Amino acid sequence: MLVALLTTIVLQWLRLTYGVVQNFFKEEPRNQSVLLGEDALLKCSAHESPLVSQWRNNDGSLLGFHGAGKLSGHEGRFSYVIHSPDEKHLKIENVTLRDDGLFECQMIHPSLGAYRTSAFVNVLVSPEKVAIMDIDPDSVINVVEGNDYNLSCMAANGKPHAVINWYIHGKKIEDGVIRWTEMNANRTVTAFAILSWKPRKSDIGAVLTCEALHPSTSSQFRVNITPNVLYPSEVPKIDVLSQPSLLKPGDNITMKCSVVGGNPPPRLLWFLHRNLIGSNYTYNELTKETVNIYSMVVDADDNGAVYECQSTNLADDVPLSEGIRLSVLFAPRSIEISGETTVRTGHIVALQCRTGLSNPAAKISWLINGQAVQSVIHSYLEQTTGTVTVSNLTISSTDVNVVKHQINVQCIAVNDQGTTSKQLVIHILSPPMKPVIYGSEGMILLEGETLNLTCESQGGNPLATLTWFRGVEKLKGTRNAALGDISQSAISVSLDRTMNNQQLKCEARNGALDEPLVVTKSLTVLFPPRRVTVRQDRSKRLIIAGEITKLFCLVHSSNPIAQLTWTFPVVASAGFLFEEKRNNRSNQEYGGHEMESVIEFIPTEEMDGGEVQCTASHPQWAEQKFALYSLNVLYAPRIVVDGALAIVIGEGDDFKKNITLRANPPVSTWRWRKDGSHFEHMVGAITARGPVLSGHSVTRFDSGLFTLIAGNSIGTVNVTVYVTVEYAAYVTHITSPVIATVGKEVVMECEVDGVPKRDGMVKWLHDEQIIEEVSFVGQTRAVMRLNASFETSGAYICLADNGKGVANRTVAYLLVNRAPAIIRQPSLLRAAGPLGGRVQLCCRAHAVPDAHFQWIVQGQSSPVRRNSSKYSFTTLQLNYSTFEGVFYISSLDRYDYQHPVKCFAINRYGEDTVEIRVSPPTAPDTPSSLRVSNITKNSLSFNWIPGFDGGSEQIFEVRYQTSVESVYHIVNSSFPEVEIRGLQPACLYEISIRARNKRGMVSEFSRPPITVYTKDEYGMDVISATKKDSFPMSVIVIFGICCIILLLLNCFLLCYIHRRKRKRQLQEKTEMVRNANNNGLDVRPVQMYGTLTCAESLCRPDSINTSRSELGHDPHSEDDQSLRTMIEVSPNGYVQQVDPVNYYEPECLVEYEFDPNLYGDVIKSNTLRRSLHNYVNLHHPKVSENGDTTFSFADRDSLSLVTDVDDVDSSRRIHKPRIIDVSSSTSLLANNNTTSQMLSTFLHHGGIHTTPFNFAHVDGDLV
Repeated sequence: MLVALLTTIVLQWLRLTYGVVQNFFKEEPRNQSVLLGEDALLKCSAHESPLVSQWRNNDGSLLGFHGAGKLSGHEGRFSYVIHSPDEKHLKIENVTLRDDGLFECQMIHPSLGAYRTSAFVNVLVSPEKVAIMDIDPDSVINVVEGNDYNLSCMAANGKPHAVINWYIHGKKIEDGVIRWTEMNANRTVTAFAILSWKPRKSDIGAVLTCEALHPSTSSQFRVNITPNVLYPSEVPKIDVLSQPSLLKPGDNITMKCSVVGGNPPPRLLWFLHRNLIGSNYTYNELTKETVNIYSMVVDADDNGAVYECQSTNLADDVPLSEGIRLSVLFAPRSIEISGETTVRTGHIVALQCRTGLSNPAAKISWLINGQAVQSVIHSYLEQTTGTVTVSNLTISSTDVNVVKHQINVQCIAVNDQGTTSKQLVIHILSPPMKPVIYGSEGMILLEGETLNLTCESQGGNPLATLTWFRGVEKLKGTRNAALGDISQSAISVSLDRTMNNQQLKCEARNGALDEPLVVTKSLTVLFPPRRVTVRQDRSKRLIIAGEITKLFCLVHSSNPIAQLTWTFPVVASAGFLFEEKRNNRSNQEYGGHEMESVIEFIPTEEMDGGEVQCTASHPQWAEQKFALYSLNVLYAPRIVVDGALAIVIGEGDDFKKNITLRANPPVSTWRWRKDGSHFEHMVGAITARGPVLSGHSVTRFDSGLFTLIAGNSIGTVNVTVYVTVEYAAYVTHITSPVIATVGKEVVMECEVDGVPKRDGMVKWLHDEQIIEEVSFVGQTRAVMRLNASFETSGAYICLADNGKGVANRTVAYLLVNRAPAIIRQPSLLRAAGPLGGRVQLCCRAHAVPDAHFQWIVQGQSSPVRRNSSKYSFTTLQLNYSTFEGVFYISSLDRYDYQHPVKCFAINRYGEDTVEIRVSPPTAPDTPSSLRVSNITKNSLSFNWIPGFDGGSEQIFEVRYQTSVESVYHIVNSSFPEVEIRGLQPACLYEISIRARNKRGMVSEFSRPPITVYTKDEYGMDVISATKKDSFPMSVIVIFGICCIILLLLNCFLLCYIHRRKRKRQLQEKTEMVRNANNNGLDVRPVQMYGTLTCAESLCRPDSINTSRSELGHDPHSEDDQSLRTMIEVSPNGYVQQVDPVNYYEPECLVEYEFDPNLYGDVIKSNTLRRSLHNYVNLHHPKVSENGDTTFSFADRDSLSLVTDVDDVDSSRRIHKPRIIDVSSSTSLLANNNTTSQMLSTFLHHGGIHTTPFNFAHVDGDLV
């Protein structure tokens, strides 16, 4: 009752509530089905107002209490539509699947409360895709007739799902269709329909359609496919188009195979034994027939062959086939007879004859020795391609007539198509006779020889096969032959000791023997021993000279017993004795014999290294065997030579003496003594190491007696060596100087020493003459007595010469008191020096016992007594009787040039005086007394007496040329002697000399030049011969007259040109002076330098006469003798060279200094050092305040004779001079004893320091 009551109450409440809601809402939202993408409007309004309302989304979210218009979110698709306060409609634009669901309208009345109502939005979606699965639309599919196929059609993602149907030929298929659906996550549904279908031949070309209907959207979709129904053809049919009645090999046959139907048309092929043989077929579209025709030529192999025709297409799992079997008639192909071909007499032979394939089967018949055999039994073997016939036959050799030990059997096979036969020969075997060996009767068999044996066996069929054996080893290299019914085998055996007492065996075999017939031969081989051994007694291992020694000689296996012989070294004395014992025994090796011999003897030292020989021999042996035993005889050391050794050596030399000792064992200890005192390895310059005694740069103190004590394990020996050091004789004492008064007797002694000492090793010489009036004390002392006088005074030489080295010459002086005598050489009577410089005056005098010097300057009353800044002096003693006084004058001036200086040489016996003049620097004097000091085939040596040097150090230029040359060669020397090398043998040379001082001044060459021949190739002197003229005298006279005429014409032209030039130069000078006197600041003073002095021309290699243009001169020079050079002087004191064309180049600023290093280069290479900014590096003369010109050099080098002009800064072509033009009469650098400014037109890269230019100094033309 209670439950019924509660139910009644709830139902009443619901009825009342619904009625209230119905009364509240004026318009409620309705369920809607909306196509995807369209708009939906859900309306909601009430009877009462005002209201507060909102909508709840299908996902449960509230859309909010908003006014009319778009709502935020939801991609702007949701909006409220409000026309009056009592309504709120929800509009959804572009509906999507997300909008599918329940939407709720919620309204609140202040007095009535909250109310809600809802409606569903159902989103409709047509199928997204309709397709037959795994098959492209409108495609043709291949299907096989009768097979079952399942086709699936799908309508995807529809809402609600689509309805799928299948159609064929436009008819709906009701049976065999299965349908189902699948729900997707986005609330869409996919529908499926599977068709189970078995195609038929009539379905070819039909259309199979899948249709999907969507009623909610009134949509219809169709997908079509076209089936291509495959089906096989009919069974092939074979027809023979052409065939003979009976097929034989070589006949032609044509076969036709045909089939009807089949989709696709079948492949019709011919096969034989499953191998394709014919693939050419044709197809007829009208009759649907496929044909393949095959033609061939048959042979025997085609008999029984089955030719098969197969039809296949895509509808066939197994090909359809039809076959035809051929029958070809042919004779037996072959025939074979099998059975034994050899048989012993009386034995039975079983034979079988077998034919090859044939059609029809063949019959066999037998013939034995040409006679037919009756009652032959046949058997047949049927095969696919023919029949094989077999027949068996048994023959007894006793029942058949045997001819020549053989039976001939023939088998013949015959059928309708032909005959085949084959023959077999059966050999009857018989045994031979026993073999025999011969060939070694009465022979001595020696090892190394060759033994020839022959084995023979007679009779037998076949003949016996002979084989040789050594023991069980079969021998090779046999030579077999058959002579009639005799079989032979020869063998050559190389005998060795292994065959001694062995047997050779010959076996005879053939088919008639079960065991071979054998014959043997025993061998006895004579052989020498393989080796002979000699050994020493094991109880005494050392062989010592003088002690008894045993040697054993063992001869190994030999046959027969060996005969032994001992042989000793040839050094053994004639009386050498030894004792021998022998014993022998049998040896198991090769059945030989051993022999041993023992000897005793006493060895000697001479036998060391010798060999003892033991020889084993026998008359029957071809060779002897021997053994050598080297004797190692031990003995104490001994020297090879007898007596003491002597070594003689020169002082300062080296020596090395190896003392040869014989010892066994080798010397183990070495000890040395000198004069009885022991030393280790070295004493003085002597070194001793082992047996070697050597010396390096020995001295006289290394002489002595050296003793070597050498020992080994056997004993010792003493060896004495005398070392004598020879040295040249020298003076140990001499009386010098001896000063005496005229008339007094003096004694002069000379004592010498040297090794070896000999008579006459000391002598006195005077003026290179031996003095005979000398008394000797022993061999080393000479005493000379003299009466002092001026004639006997001077130098005496004591000559010490013992034949070793260079003779020693020691000078002793006998001085006689005398007054000074001044040496008046030209070089000592003059002195020269520059103004402001310093000069040295030398006064040299002979005097005894001494001399002193006084110096008086002309114009002064007293001599110079002490050194000062102006004058200083010193005295030197040059030798015992020559003294030199040196006087120095500093700060030279003109007064010194004008007042000579007197020199007084004074001692207690008297005095002498001479006057020496001082002058400015000059050229040196020409050297005198030029003479040849030595001549060889390729060199000449000269010396001379120097002249006055002109006030500075001088060098000497030696000029030479051959008689056939037109140029001179020059050699420089700082000493008064020179050697010229590299000359031609037997050649005439002309030599002259001159001097050149440090200031560049030179003397004249010496005249006349000397001429001299070098020696010939053999070192012989060459006799001088007068040179003959190459031209007739008349030609020379005419040539001379022509030259004189040309010279006069040249002089006339030169005078005319010179007059014109002087006139033009005078105008230039006047203009230059006028410009120089201008006070303008932009004009610089100009300093002029004159011409080159007359100099030797420089010559290019291909010409004797060299023009000035080839030396880098300006081709526009106005004369042939001078070259104008202008040097612009800047205010700072430097000089700039003025280009003759551009007048001057202000950018070129040079300084003029002499490079002293050039002097040595000039001497060495005859060329000046190259410079990029100058021509010749020569010192420019410096002008002193008083106008005098002096020269000074910083070193002692010489000047160059030839200038290298390769790198001169000139655009003109310049030839490099190589030789000296001998046609020039003066030297390139000759100053003719003047002070002209030599080569002053050439500038140095450093610039020229000058004084201001004073035109008052210009005298005449500015050149």
